[in-house]
Amino acid sequence: MTGAVSEKLQETLFELNRVEEREHKFKEENRAILSAISAMSGASNKIEVFNTLLKVIERYVSFENALVLTRNKDTEDRYSCLVSTSHEVEKFQWQDGGTFSRCVNGQTVILYAPDRVREFDLLDASDFDSCRSALVTGMTVNASESILLLFSSQKGGFDIKAQQVIERFRPLIERTIIDIDYRERLQCLVSVKTQELTASRQRFRDFAKTAGDWFWEINNNLQFTYLSSPSNEALSTEPQAIMSQFDRQPEVKKRLMDLIQLEQPFSEVEWKVFSQGAEQWISLSGRPYYDKRGNCLGFRGTAKDITTRKQRLHELQMARRQAESANAAKSQFLAMMSHEIRTPLNAVMGLLDALQQSPINEEQEQWVLQMDKSAHLLLTIINDVLDLSRVESARFALHPENMSPRECISVVFNQLKEASSSKDIMLEMDVSNDVPNLIYQDGNRFTQILLNLVGNAVKFSDTGEINVSMWAEGRTLKLSVQDSGIGIAPERKRDIFQPFTQADGSITRKYGGTGLGLSICKKLVSMMQGTIDFESQLGVGTTFYITIPLIEPPMQEIVQKDKTENSEVKPLRVLVAEDSKANQMVVRLMLEKAGHSVVLANNGQEAIEILDRERRESPFDIVLMDMSMPVLCGIEATKQLRAKGFAQPIIALTANAMNEDREKCLQAGMDDFVTKPVRSVILKQALQRHTVGNVTT
Repeated sequence: MTGAVSEKLQETLFELNRVEEREHKFKEENRAILSAISAMSGASNKIEVFNTLLKVIERYVSFENALVLTRNKDTEDRYSCLVSTSHEVEKFQWQDGGTFSRCVNGQTVILYAPDRVREFDLLDASDFDSCRSALVTGMTVNASESILLLFSSQKGGFDIKAQQVIERFRPLIERTIIDIDYRERLQCLVSVKTQELTASRQRFRDFAKTAGDWFWEINNNLQFTYLSSPSNEALSTEPQAIMSQFDRQPEVKKRLMDLIQLEQPFSEVEWKVFSQGAEQWISLSGRPYYDKRGNCLGFRGTAKDITTRKQRLHELQMARRQAESANAAKSQFLAMMSHEIRTPLNAVMGLLDALQQSPINEEQEQWVLQMDKSAHLLLTIINDVLDLSRVESARFALHPENMSPRECISVVFNQLKEASSSKDIMLEMDVSNDVPNLIYQDGNRFTQILLNLVGNAVKFSDTGEINVSMWAEGRTLKLSVQDSGIGIAPERKRDIFQPFTQADGSITRKYGGTGLGLSICKKLVSMMQGTIDFESQLGVGTTFYITIPLIEPPMQEIVQKDKTENSEVKPLRVLVAEDSKANQMVVRLMLEKAGHSVVLANNGQEAIEILDRERRESPFDIVLMDMSMPVLCGIEATKQLRAKGFAQPIIALTANAMNEDREKCLQAGMDDFVTKPVRSVILKQALQRHTVGNVTT
């Protein structure tokens, strides 16, 4: 028994010694790790960090060369060398063949025959002289994979003990590789940012020296902390001398202080200063700058000498006022001359009419006829001059109305019938069926344009035919006037629409006239938002082309007495979508007084829900839909209802009375358009128009 106890005691002592040896070894390794960490923290570059790590490992594992590889697993297929102990292993090319994947997932692998491992396929035979065995470990940090390879030129240069040491040193290795990678990226980033900062500083210096503006910086007390000195020959005064005038101009200083207190950027603040007794204008622009805590430190910006620009602007304003004054004087003079000429001309033309009705011989009749034509020509000249004066004045405006394009052409043809017949010229009219019977334009001015164009065609043609064509293309009305007259020379095309210009500008001027007709046409067409142009060939003829917007006439709401004794509308079930309570009451009262049943909706969405709910049980005969409502407007509600297949009439009931509003309603699928304030007779007429069997005639 004693022998057995003694033997057990010996085994225990032996095991205790082994534990103490391992503990001593671990303490030594920990001291080495701490020493390495301390040394690495003071290293200045990645080589020093890596060498410190290898010195610690070298105490426990023998190797000849070492290499750290890295790659981004999301974007890179191959590994690149991060750091190495020699150029021999640094030049190797590496790719993952399975072993590296095992290592980055936490394994440490001994390679007794590296030439049989796929990762080493890219190496030449001579490369294996320095790597006959290898010890490989790795780790993954975020998307970055890193591999540590230790090489030995001896076969079997690494054993299980070396593998265990590397396993224990994995945290230190991982930390070192992370540190190396971080320092590498940080150094690269610092280098790039330093280069950018240097370039930016140089760029700013170059701009500051060559720019016409100069740069300034002030604190919150309007004290300058920076002021550039641009090299600008056009600047007659140094910026320092200009900016020093802040203290002598308290109103400007207060204005800038008010802007600065708002801490908002400002631009083009004009400031009048005086330099060497001369007036000078400066434009200031700036924005606030802040410290790291967000406190406003002041403003930075630019200053610009705008003296020349202000002088030019002043000169332009003076020239404009002079031109407007001259134009006003011209218009006043022309108006006065028109009045003064028309007064005696009225007597002349009246006496000529009396003479024509008096018993005179044939020769005297010809004299009177010639005098009458001359008087009418003089009247035409006066009208043209006065029209040009009116069109050029700011007070002139068009007066749109419902007009018939066909009737305008007929009126012009009737006026020119006698003149064209005397020259054996045939007037032809071709109006397409797609031209509306009524359009919304200034009928008098439209007729005047036609009269000028067709009158010119008659004047400058001796025989042949004049054709007036009119057609519609989309929302545009197009018109052409074609003649077989003398034509217009190409070099005259640019000036033909200028006042007092004619195709025949010679002194003898066979055809006479003021040369104002086409100028007036050009201005009137432009006011109608249209265009005018022409094609011409000398000796063959000319064709003028006009385009103007095709505006449909607004619906005329003519209030008339309510004839209740006939054309009554049968009782209807009406849905009224209206957000105003007052308007709901008014419309409901009108409808119920006429015997109709009314359901109210406060917006377009409610109207849709009511129609969906009651479509089968008790359908509505008609819907009155306001355009502007909360939640869902009448336009969108109508579109949705039409998309769902709702086919009953929908009438817009709105305060938007413009023609474009009517177009929006009809395009959305509404059937009619009634403007507010609504009259009962108008509402009744609208219901009659859209109720089967009750349409009035």
